[in-house]
Amino acid sequence: MKALIFICSLLLTGSVAMAQTKDPLKVKGFVDTYHAARWNAPNDFLASRSRFRGEIEKISGNSYFFISMNAMHNRVLPELTDITFREAFMEFTGQGWGFKAGRQIIIWGQADGMKITDVISPMDLTEFLAQDYDDIRMPVNAFTVSRFTDYWQLELVCVPLFESYILPGEGNPWALDLTGGMENVVIDPAVEPEFLLKNMEYGGKLAFYFSGIDIELSALHTWNKMPVYRYRSEGEEMHIVPEHHRMGFVGLGFSKSLSAFILRGESAFYFGKNYTQSAEGMGNGLPESNSINYLLGIDWYPGGEWMVSGQFSDEWILDHSDAILNPEHTLISTLAVSKKLFRSNLKLASFAYLELKEGSFFSRTSADYALSDNIHVSTGVDWFHGDSGTFGHYKENSQVWVKAKYSF
Repeated sequence: MKALIFICSLLLTGSVAMAQTKDPLKVKGFVDTYHAARWNAPNDFLASRSRFRGEIEKISGNSYFFISMNAMHNRVLPELTDITFREAFMEFTGQGWGFKAGRQIIIWGQADGMKITDVISPMDLTEFLAQDYDDIRMPVNAFTVSRFTDYWQLELVCVPLFESYILPGEGNPWALDLTGGMENVVIDPAVEPEFLLKNMEYGGKLAFYFSGIDIELSALHTWNKMPVYRYRSEGEEMHIVPEHHRMGFVGLGFSKSLSAFILRGESAFYFGKNYTQSAEGMGNGLPESNSINYLLGIDWYPGGEWMVSGQFSDEWILDHSDAILNPEHTLISTLAVSKKLFRSNLKLASFAYLELKEGSFFSRTSADYALSDNIHVSTGVDWFHGDSGTFGHYKENSQVWVKAKYSF
């Protein structure tokens, strides 16, 4: 309700401003349909959804207004059938400064498909990572103010309304079993921050643009939008309590061009971060520790419309103890390869995550063909493999999928 009031007030302000100008509205969007089936028995559908996305934008002088909404029909998860606002914001760009207010997607950092400093916008994990990353990243209600020149840009951000990750619920084939085989388990409602001034998120990013290299400095006082879990016993029942706690970070990133290569790096020092309890930590408070997250990546463009990209990342929990469920080091690599054919009408692509210590991985391999500028059809395979680790949990959810999209 708070988010709805926030959006409606912005829409009203924007409507008044747009009504005072004669510049035409631009209406665009798309219709898509996506269906995925498990390749192992029982070969059931893991996803079957159709969506209409409508977008309205208007430019009036130095002002820009944008609204987008989704109308979704989901056959596998009917509770997700709904009509929702996605983004609704207004933006003003002046001489060397600007601001943006409303429901918007905020992207920080240099990582591709990884969360190092890009933690302002939460994620929709109702189908885990088996959907387009643009659909996984969620908008937030925020205000941003920027100051810029040709050589640097400062962006300050304030997020007054907390929004958490969307996690798969009961009956969803992507839901994780939190009980660990225990009986008499009760999962309590999530503990989230109240809508108070002291609970807002705030921070900033300062980017410098030098010849051949870009450098970013960032800092954020935020919340862990992915819940951590506290376990407590009450009589014969075990209660699992999802909780969200404060945390902060300072970050550094860079991007360097080297002929046909782009070298990327990103790091963040997280302080005051809480973690899910291990069996040894049950009955005590949630463990807290500082951590260092870092990533190195390289993109290669050898020509012929080829692209090859690789990344290595690590979350290193300082002062790690047996009370923390997470390992001391979480090592993940990614590899992406793509090639365009037939006058760029066909794109073959593969993107894979690999958990180095556990030996589990997830890969999405796809073929997208443009029948016209407006119509695309695609198909692919999502493969989960491993006996442990995050991706190993989903090894029974490997799937084949098809998608069609019409843009207007």
